[in-house]
Amino acid sequence: MARMGAIARGAVPVVGLLVPLALVAVLLSGISPDVESSVIAALINLVVVVGLYVFVGNSGVLSFGHISFMAVGAYATALLTISEVGKGILLPHLPGFLATTEMGLLPAMLIAAAVAGVIAFVVAVPLMRLNGIAASIATLSVLAIMQVVIQRWESLTGGQGTLTGVPVDTSLGTALVWACLACVAAYLFQRSASGLRLRASRDDEPASRSIGVRVGRERRLAFTLSAVIVAIGGALYGHFIGSLTPNAFYLQITFVTLAMLVVGGVGSLAGAVVGTTVVSAITEVLARLESGGSVGPIDIPLRPGVRDMVVAALTMLILVARPAGITGSRELRWPRRRRRDEPAPPSPTPTNEGETRAAI
Repeated sequence: MARMGAIARGAVPVVGLLVPLALVAVLLSGISPDVESSVIAALINLVVVVGLYVFVGNSGVLSFGHISFMAVGAYATALLTISEVGKGILLPHLPGFLATTEMGLLPAMLIAAAVAGVIAFVVAVPLMRLNGIAASIATLSVLAIMQVVIQRWESLTGGQGTLTGVPVDTSLGTALVWACLACVAAYLFQRSASGLRLRASRDDEPASRSIGVRVGRERRLAFTLSAVIVAIGGALYGHFIGSLTPNAFYLQITFVTLAMLVVGGVGSLAGAVVGTTVVSAITEVLARLESGGSVGPIDIPLRPGVRDMVVAALTMLILVARPAGITGSRELRWPRRRRRDEPAPPSPTPTNEGETRAAI
């Protein structure tokens, strides 16, 4: 019984996130087709943000380059699912095996995720030797390199033009299932031995190294897993929009996904889910107002760019007023009743002079 209780308590953080997420997604999708599209887009964002959290949240290293793997997932899946006739027209110079290959979304997505994982593993070898701002700038370089590759490799990606003909296969059910799987994978990783070692190095790297934690190896593993999840998000995105352009995978979406993670709380899976939900809702409302539409009784015409300004201001406010995000970078906890004969938990002991004064 004690073991079953421990397992139940361990599952609460992820179950407590996924059940409300699924209920809200299903209920909102029934309002109208437009709202359903917005819900699908938010779930795709969630897959990407959860993938970003797997590395950033557990390692403490800020990455600006993960959208590169979203692009890999989107383009690789598109090349495997666009019809042979369509590829003959749009990409006449494709290599033979790609020109004649046509498969369903699921196998194409898994292949694309594997390709992104291999690229991430190779890129992580030099990157994970760096720390702090140097590592973050290096990941930004990866984003810039991937952008150039997409724009210049015209025979494979169509270059700077729009790659059309991508089957629109991402339904609400598909997006919801993958969002749940991404959350489960992220939670299992953070509770695994590798995830715990990585989180220990995030909190105190010198101490972790002193007890034998191979920080570089743990970061490479997290970087690779996060790239795989982000690539799946890219595949879902491509098959939701139906077309791909290089600019869709550059600075704007990098900023938005990082804002979602920061607003919710970088250090927890709950933060990734809450931040994605809040920012997606805000951006959707403002996008409708910018386009001249209305949201219920709200009909305030806004100039283009207000949405980005509001998201930036919200991120700045969170960083100043609540650096740990809306959730405080904490997971959901199992409510536990204290027995009558159980002593109350001790008061926190002040650890420095400032806390001592506050306690006094």
